[in-house]
Amino acid sequence: MNETKEKLSQSAKPIGFWGRIIARLMAIAHRTIYKNVAAALNMQPEDDYLEVGCGSGIFMKSYVSHVRSIAGLDHSKDMVKVASHYNRKRIEAGTAEFRHGDAAQLPWEDEKFSATAAIGTFLFWLEPLESLKEIHRVLRSGGRLVISLGWNADDGLNHTKHVKKYGIKLYTGKEMQAMFQEVGFSESSITYSKGFMMPKLMIACAKK
Repeated sequence: MNETKEKLSQSAKPIGFWGRIIARLMAIAHRTIYKNVAAALNMQPEDDYLEVGCGSGIFMKSYVSHVRSIAGLDHSKDMVKVASHYNRKRIEAGTAEFRHGDAAQLPWEDEKFSATAAIGTFLFWLEPLESLKEIHRVLRSGGRLVISLGWNADDGLNHTKHVKKYGIKLYTGKEMQAMFQEVGFSESSITYSKGFMMPKLMIACAKK
């Protein structure tokens, strides 16, 4: 296994009992992020939504329960189980699915979704460009992507210890937009807000 993957922390890949606890605490701390992402997504009843790095699945249960279908992918099998538990009624109704996998190899067909989000996970992705290409592939024409970056290279903070501890990569808004353009998105925008321990929360949006 890749050495970097072996070193992923509980924050990047929550597993076991403590992983489940951390995921729930993160969901509480991330309420401001959730509200900003939900506003940017502007989900409608006819939407088919995918969350890459879905974690506990609480965002979907709380903010996108009204859409036609939901899907989640996480590289922690434990988080897939937790997300499936929280959204079990939708799974039973056939309008939700949760899968274990990698963002760089999404297990869905082309143009399946109308909206996608990655909430607080993009900075952990080992293959960001390949993952964005995959998201672009599974989005329909006009589909939208929203990525939240609580830590980023525009927030004015020194993240040296975080980069070393978690193996993350920080991005500027310009870098995010350049990547969006490189993989084929037609439009993009960057906005900033404030969140819990995040003086400059970045919300990066793109449209296919």
